[in-house]
Amino acid sequence: MLPVYFHMVITSLIPIFAGAHSSLARPPSAAKPSKTNKKAGPEDGTEDDLQEDTESKIEGLSASAAIWFPIAAGCTLAGLDFIIKWLEDPAMLSTVINAYFGIVGGFGVVQMFKDSLDVATSYMFPSSYLYHGQIWKFEYINRNAVCQKDPDQIWQSPLPGRLSRLPLPSFVQRFIWALRSSKSTLCIRTIVGSLSKAHIHITPTTVLSYFIALPILVYYNFVARPWYLTNILGLAFAYGSLQLISPTTPSVGTMILGALLLYDVYFVFFTPMMVTVAKQLDIPAKLLFPHPTDPSKPSKKRQLSMLGLGDVALPGMMIGFALRLDLYLHYLRQQSQHPIVKDGKTDGEDRESPVDAAPGIEPPSKEQMESSPGEDAPNEPSTPVVTKPPFSRATGHWGTRFWTSSLDPSVRGAIFPKTYFTASMIGYVAGLVITLVVSQTIRKAQPALLYLVPCVLLAFWGTAVVRGEVRQVWSFDESAEAQEEEKEKAKKDEVAKKLGKEETDKAKKVEKTVAGRVERHESTTDFFSLDVKLGWTCFNGTRQCERMAKEVNESK
Repeated sequence: MLPVYFHMVITSLIPIFAGAHSSLARPPSAAKPSKTNKKAGPEDGTEDDLQEDTESKIEGLSASAAIWFPIAAGCTLAGLDFIIKWLEDPAMLSTVINAYFGIVGGFGVVQMFKDSLDVATSYMFPSSYLYHGQIWKFEYINRNAVCQKDPDQIWQSPLPGRLSRLPLPSFVQRFIWALRSSKSTLCIRTIVGSLSKAHIHITPTTVLSYFIALPILVYYNFVARPWYLTNILGLAFAYGSLQLISPTTPSVGTMILGALLLYDVYFVFFTPMMVTVAKQLDIPAKLLFPHPTDPSKPSKKRQLSMLGLGDVALPGMMIGFALRLDLYLHYLRQQSQHPIVKDGKTDGEDRESPVDAAPGIEPPSKEQMESSPGEDAPNEPSTPVVTKPPFSRATGHWGTRFWTSSLDPSVRGAIFPKTYFTASMIGYVAGLVITLVVSQTIRKAQPALLYLVPCVLLAFWGTAVVRGEVRQVWSFDESAEAQEEEKEKAKKDEVAKKLGKEETDKAKKVEKTVAGRVERHESTTDFFSLDVKLGWTCFNGTRQCERMAKEVNESK
């Protein structure tokens, strides 16, 4: 059974590791990238610049999810159990649910294959490589590699590393460069009035992923459901879910896992519903692991071990949160605070010399450091200016990191300490091993969350206690910045609405006043042209009305 259990552990870790890394986005502790960096692309001529740095959009779960998550899961499970008993044949129900998985989960399958192909092609066609201690960067348009230290050194080979020095026929080089060119992205922007805007990115790997996923879905739904296709669909569903939902705070994640632990224990130990639904329904909501065949005991049906998909996705949700926490703390440690005083100096230093500035971070400008005038004492310090380090893309770069030994500055954003993520992964493996040992000893189905949740949470919070970072971890809120942005936007909209109404009313009043005065000077051509200009200006409600009305008064 050891090979089966090893297979189970490795398979369950794959979607957690991949989904957690794919969910990385800019944390609140990092500054937003400048628009110039976002738009740089074809002008630079490099493949990395042609890829748009999009941020993951995760639906944050609030504390109320700890209540409705287990309630919704319990109602769904009870409903499925009732339908199975009522139909007496779960085949029809399995067909309906598999059709749903085929439609909704199909996009997850495509995304999983696309990301897998992107990682594979990044190793085949990295954006740069290391050779004899120098970084060589491929240029997408010029079809060559340029030494970053000495731009005069150019190499025409499309291969990375030592492979670049292999002699290749010209037609082979052209073919490989053509393959590199096929990595380009077709971006389709659609705008429907002011209601809907969509950006659709199409790459060759996207098209190829559809061609791979479609036969799998058709075969699974209409021909047969072997265990390996069930696992592929289940892994894709778990991988996609880790990129879509996540707790907003560590406290919310702890409450959700605790509530689901109670749900799992109740429906496994106190009711037969969980085991009945899992065994009766042949749907990709579980991972299957075949046992080795025994030649002495011929059997028509192969024995399979089973692991529920929730036992992967739910703890994986907290593990993915732990990875984003690591990224948040990484940028938080690079922040610097610059005290401001009224006379322009603090602790004997000039205002342009920030205190405790982190290396590699530009200090605030002189305008930022200047205090607003007021009646405070001359040397009274005001609120310090916090400088956030610039965000660098944390996803991808797998091939470039491999070929450059992580020395290329463009991949440094993906390199940061993953303390909480590693501890949570170790806790998950420990909990899964305990589950398998208990299940093998008792010979009875076990609620895996009973062992997984305590191990993951103990590893997560234990790391915070040991490192003395409980306060920083507890205060981490992924939705805080979004909430602040919404509040600022609401304030701006309210102010703009108020000012717009005032400007409109003022413009109408000025227009009436000016129109009456212009009527008394109809014989003057200048005033007639002024009237036309005023009418257009007042209609648009701008401040020019006041200035032009003043000119009318002066002329009068």
